[in-house]
Amino acid sequence: MPALGWIKFDEGVIGTPQLTDSIVLPEKFELFGQNIDLAPLKGIFSSIENAASSVAKTISGQPPLKIPIRTNNAESWLLTTYLDEELRISRGDGSSIFVLFKEGSTLLN
Repeated sequence: MPALGWIKFDEGVIGTPQLTDSIVLPEKFELFGQNIDLAPLKGIFSSIENAASSVAKTISGQPPLKIPIRTNNAESWLLTTYLDEELRISRGDGSSIFVLFKEGSTLLN
């Protein structure tokens, strides 16, 4: 049986993504029937990869940015259907749909 619940959002969080620090480029590839050899550019690509790796490590090490929500318009309702002990589906008043898994659920593996 679905359950109706009210929710209020007090805070928004923007987290930094986990960026890869490894870029793998082929030594050669074919483009429009022409073989393109990238071997002469390997040193340049290596320098770019090192710079990108440094930027990725700096960005991904930042704490998430928390933004307080100070408005009464940040309230909504969710109609939640519990499918089993670990899984539920909720529909919000803006036609949004959420699929929610219990933390540690075997479905997340």
